[in-house]
Amino acid sequence: MNFVGVDLAWGQRGVTGLAVLDASGRLQDVTVQQTDDEILTWLSRWTAGPCFVAFDTPIVVNNATGHRPCERLISQYYGRFGASCHAANTTNPSFTNGSRALRLIKALDLDLAPAAERRAVEVYPHPALVTLFDLPRILQYKSKPGRDFTHLHHEMLRLAQYVESLATATPPLHVDSSPTWHQLRQALTTATRKVDLKRVEDALDSVVCAYIAAYASTHPTQVRHFGTPDTGQILAPVTPAQATRYDETHPDPATSPPRTPAPPR
Repeated sequence: MNFVGVDLAWGQRGVTGLAVLDASGRLQDVTVQQTDDEILTWLSRWTAGPCFVAFDTPIVVNNATGHRPCERLISQYYGRFGASCHAANTTNPSFTNGSRALRLIKALDLDLAPAAERRAVEVYPHPALVTLFDLPRILQYKSKPGRDFTHLHHEMLRLAQYVESLATATPPLHVDSSPTWHQLRQALTTATRKVDLKRVEDALDSVVCAYIAAYASTHPTQVRHFGTPDTGQILAPVTPAQATRYDETHPDPATSPPRTPAPPR
């Protein structure tokens, strides 16, 4: 089983981060690509057999305006940590003719069903990092107004250190033996401009996505699919309190006990 992370740009002009872990949690490769052909060529190598591919990008988008229900749920549960979602809808040209992610998933013959042998799912690194590392707020490594290079660099270094600390987690994530991780780390250490950080950011996010897939496989009861298959779902690690709260308001039909029919009047 390979666990693959895809930090997919919404449009063709952006850079996409790609990472893959083997069944033992060892980082096999991490890179950045741009075109669909480049991304598919890389993904095909790692998804021929059993695989779990985690996409940090909207997969199912069919709402004309506003946020998808899954995005509103993520904001409801993680907004206080600063982990709200951008809105994806079909008014955005990136989703007018379906999502880029769904086209790649179909090209690779992946399945969105939870029990599929070659599976794809939508994830979001910010909520995952908050839960996995018990953070009071998200790591502010994304470029936004008011965040200068020094701040972004510091936060991205923190993210890299958190990733490296997963070597002793369950499941483990081993990056030390990966030449491509050391190249990424060197690029991060020597970065002097925001543009230098961007390519590192995409690659780092893809490693986090791959780990979310591995974590979900190891701890299926400690994650939840926020949303519905028809309107879009985002897989995220949850705390016990979040799990209880979500299950009370969004019971899973596959695991909920059947309702007792009301007696006839």
